[in-house]
Amino acid sequence: MYFPSWLSQLYRGLSRPIRRTTQPIWGSLSRSLVLSSQRRNPEFSSFVVRTNTCGELRSSHLGQEVTLCGWIQYRRQNTFLVLRDFHGLVQVIIPQDESAASVRKILCEAPMESVVQVSGTVISRPAGQENPKMPTGEIEIKVKTAELLNACKKLPFEIKDFMKKTEALRLQYRYLDLRSFQMQYNLRLRSQMVMKMREYLCNLHGFVDIETPTLFKRTPGGAKEFLVPSREPGKFYSLPQSPQQFKQLLMVGGLDRYFQVARCYRDEGSRPDRQPEFTQIDIEMSFVDQTGIQSLIEGLLQYSWPNDKNPVVVPFPSMTFAEALATYGTDKPDTRFGMKIIDISDVFRNTEIGFLQDALSKPHGTVKAICIPEGAKYFKRKDIESIRKFSADHFDQEILPVFLNTNRNWNSPVANFIMELKRQELIRLMETQEEDVVLLTAGEHNKAKKFQSPASELNVIPCLPFPYNRIKKAIYFQILL
Repeated sequence: MYFPSWLSQLYRGLSRPIRRTTQPIWGSLSRSLVLSSQRRNPEFSSFVVRTNTCGELRSSHLGQEVTLCGWIQYRRQNTFLVLRDFHGLVQVIIPQDESAASVRKILCEAPMESVVQVSGTVISRPAGQENPKMPTGEIEIKVKTAELLNACKKLPFEIKDFMKKTEALRLQYRYLDLRSFQMQYNLRLRSQMVMKMREYLCNLHGFVDIETPTLFKRTPGGAKEFLVPSREPGKFYSLPQSPQQFKQLLMVGGLDRYFQVARCYRDEGSRPDRQPEFTQIDIEMSFVDQTGIQSLIEGLLQYSWPNDKNPVVVPFPSMTFAEALATYGTDKPDTRFGMKIIDISDVFRNTEIGFLQDALSKPHGTVKAICIPEGAKYFKRKDIESIRKFSADHFDQEILPVFLNTNRNWNSPVANFIMELKRQELIRLMETQEEDVVLLTAGEHNKAKKFQSPASELNVIPCLPFPYNRIKKAIYFQILL
């Protein structure tokens, strides 16, 4: 068979053995990719008719001839027009002389949100008319030519961020909602983060980005799968819940570092808090331990984290499963919320209080408590009684409320006695303040763990802003309902 000379040379080059001292081609390629990603800023106006975006013009562009494309945001007195694109706003002067009547007609008669293309000169705004709130507030465009690219019909809502729209209306007209600043920011932020993740994994750590099939055979797992009918009667494809099987095949096949930004599908209509489809970054590594995976994910998030957000600090705080259950009563605690479960058994080792003494005399007896910040300001007697009744009915467990101010213990001899003898020790151990409330329980360790269930309900409530009465209402809703 005849091969062209260049193909023969290529074949001989590929089949030639590589010496140990020879640098692999992918090593130089990875370095070139890293360098190219840092070479220059992106060109937003390449391959299009515009010369600049509406948000990039500054005083340094004075005197330049520019062409802009965008949406009409505002128009004032048929003299000024604000043009908007995905990068910002710029003010345009509508010409008033008779020689530019056609340009004036286009810019004055075009409805709001129409798409126009304008060409003109960048000039300074008159002294005192600068707008410091706009990045382009020092300049404006003196228009010479204009073209109406697409006239806008009447819209169901204005494309302005301060205009309030219902979620249903935004979803109905999603193509209009996508023009808003927040939606634009979200989509572009996601794109930037995914790109940074690819850079980190591929360019810096040698991972391979592989796309796995979306249609596959049914593989029963934890969630139900969506089925897709085929042309062959009685046979279906299945949308994978996640690319778990493919990852295993790739690892066995020798791709020891692999990842993909994977689309996953799960038919979980019975769980209202789950999405039927979502995207996740799937990472698989061979010859790795737990510490290596943790370090990889910490570095990945730190590298790809947006510059306009608070920086990610590594290493991440961690705790064991046992520590989480003992301290928060749940294996997925919201550590911002506080209200930790604290073992205060040592405080009452020599107590004369009957039910505490009985609890501690058992082999696994313990006394535990949580502190509710500023609870004394908002708890009423009926609130405390509701919590105690709920605990007794559902967990067969007694809860004793203790106020640091003994006048608020509502004639409870036990609570008053505790505060007389153990006040300072409780304040030191629980780090309580004057208006805090301590909820205390006692029993055998396995039984006292039931106290963690209402405690975990307290913990999973998100951190709410002040005042604390909102937290109080959330606590009752979570515990009592």
